Amino acid sequence: MPRWLKAIVAAVLMIALALSMDWAELRTHAADMNPVLAAAAFLVIVLEMPVNAMKWSWSLRLHGQSFPWNDLFRIGCMSYFFNNFLPSAIGGDVYRVYRTWPAGGDKSFAVSAVLVERMVGLALLMANGFVGALFLLEYALARTFVLVTLVASVVGLVSLPLLIKLARKGVLSRRFPKIAGIEAMLGRILKPRREWGGLLLASIAFQGLAASAVYLCFAAAGSPTDIPTALLITAAAGLASVLPISISGLGVVEGSIAAAAVALGGGFESAVLAALLLRFLALAVSGLCGLFCFIDDGVKLQPVAVDANQIPSQTGCSGESNSNVTAPTT
Repeated sequence: MPRWLKAIVAAVLMIALALSMDWAELRTHAADMNPVLAAAAFLVIVLEMPVNAMKWSWSLRLHGQSFPWNDLFRIGCMSYFFNNFLPSAIGGDVYRVYRTWPAGGDKSFAVSAVLVERMVGLALLMANGFVGALFLLEYALARTFVLVTLVASVVGLVSLPLLIKLARKGVLSRRFPKIAGIEAMLGRILKPRREWGGLLLASIAFQGLAASAVYLCFAAAGSPTDIPTALLITAAAGLASVLPISISGLGVVEGSIAAAAVALGGGFESAVLAALLLRFLALAVSGLCGLFCFIDDGVKLQPVAVDANQIPSQTGCSGESNSNVTAPTT
């Protein structure tokens, strides 16, 4: 979708939320907001930043690449800033790929590492929502989520072995030569490796923090919820944010949180307030992350180690500077 259309969608969704609210009730909830719980939610979102760097680090190691963690943390924070303040939904990921993109050799690891990290995160997001939905089967939303997750799991279990087989035989690259590098990479990483354990543990920690932030925002807004409900709301909002129909998920995330909360027996105004609080805290954290833009030199990251068994043709990274640090845009 063109950016102007995403901006219109975001505006329409936010206007629809505004017109649907009882503003008197919303002001009552806002007046009773718990600042201590809101501060706790802020700290949880801050903790997501180093854990996010750990996820990316393990995914890169899975691809035979090792970069300094502090560099990945800095670039990850800048990517989070781009996602929330620039008009794009994937700009942060594109920037992460750019900063690890080598001048020569096999380049597919830079893209594949981000894609693998995202796919693992999405799978765990759905798993968390599935666990929460199992405790809420009296609600139609929970039953629907369980069904969708089971169908997606069956499709994944059937397609993954086929994907591995095709990647190893080079079937897809013979038909589509441009994906040869990615296909070869899949053939190397889709094997049991200890790096998968690190990536999974870091992703589990990240999803736990994301659900905790939602839980604390609802509690701060005067509408405390239980853990299964927080897990399911987080999953619903996370899946909705994947849809590239709005700038930075504006309106989509807030609407999905409010709709999921109402579908699970919660109040609309308190859910909207919790969603707006979550958005405000995310913007505050991403604003702090943007400070790294003033001290970053824009130089592409240099790997400290390369697993030759994984990336035999890798020759290193470029040292050229980034001339458009503010151009890219979670």
